[in-house]
Amino acid sequence: MWSGILQKVFKVRDKVALNLSGNTDEEKPFLEHLEDLRTMIVRIVMTLVISTIGTFIFYKELFRAIQFPLIFAGLAKDEAGASLLLQNIDVAGPFMMAINVSLISAVIISFPVLLVFLLQFILPGLKPNEKKLLFPGIAIGTGLFLAGAAFAYWVVLPKALSFFDEFAKSVGSRQDWTLSNYVTFSTRFILVFGISFELPVIVMALVKLDFLNFKIMKSTWRHALVGITLFAAIITPTPDVLTLMLMSGPLYFLYAICVWLAYFMEKKDRAAYPEYYAQIEKDEKELEQGGGTDDWDNENYNPWSSTDDDEDKEDYQSPAAKPSAPPAEVEKPATEYDEYQGEDQSSQVPDEEPAASPSQEKTLEELSREDEKRSNGTQD
Repeated sequence: MWSGILQKVFKVRDKVALNLSGNTDEEKPFLEHLEDLRTMIVRIVMTLVISTIGTFIFYKELFRAIQFPLIFAGLAKDEAGASLLLQNIDVAGPFMMAINVSLISAVIISFPVLLVFLLQFILPGLKPNEKKLLFPGIAIGTGLFLAGAAFAYWVVLPKALSFFDEFAKSVGSRQDWTLSNYVTFSTRFILVFGISFELPVIVMALVKLDFLNFKIMKSTWRHALVGITLFAAIITPTPDVLTLMLMSGPLYFLYAICVWLAYFMEKKDRAAYPEYYAQIEKDEKELEQGGGTDDWDNENYNPWSSTDDDEDKEDYQSPAAKPSAPPAEVEKPATEYDEYQGEDQSSQVPDEEPAASPSQEKTLEELSREDEKRSNGTQD
């Protein structure tokens, strides 16, 4: 399964490389793609390890920061109350909490470097002038990631915590949160929102690679809204409708911004390459005109019965209608063999040699005797 998935990913990578470089080189072997993937993973892992070690030094300050959403939600008055609200039932709970918080902090801090490694693998074959454009894209992607993480930390996470606490009270249940569960839930919440806010970077990269354009995005915006909703429902760590809407709402707004950016990019390209877009419009008009006369667009079209079948029936003649007498034979030119035989062989051709009569058949003994006589005669 993983081999098939990697092969599909590598084929897309080859296509992107050809689109960016404009060359007609052959596709890279599978092992070379695998080596590039290994290099990217090693770089990302080493970066995360070093960053996690650096952020672990400040685990006390990070734990204090992760408690503030409890105060924002009104579940605790101060930091002391938030610490008392979280219970620990695991022996290694506080240590794993520190590791978890340090790892998420490391991802947030080192996100620009991780994005560089990821883009180097996804977008190979970049020209020097195109590599310069990566830095503004990385800056925008980092800003969007931080915006998503901050939106989750200040707005969505406190509302989600308050919603679950009020729902537990409505059914008469007491909320006792453990330290490990709360830290895992909060850090995953923040990380998921930060990653989901990278939607404009992904969409604009597809637009730049000509996989998407303004016309497609404008005609399929309803499908995009449904896809965003499904994506938000899958990626959110909670199944409640409130969290779903708080995530999908900003993504709708970001996708609308992407549509307008695609419009301005296409407008700029039209001014720079008018002949290219004129040819595209001409091809689309020819396709629409040709498609209007297509049989499949006709409501009365029956794919099981066409006019071609009727024409074949008219051309077909039954055996009774065919002439019974064969056409006159055409005299064949005489050959040397015919002259040698002294008769015309064009009218009759023997199908097979005539069978020998029983009187002509000889036994093996008679044939051997004849051979001995002949040999004796030659010796005399």
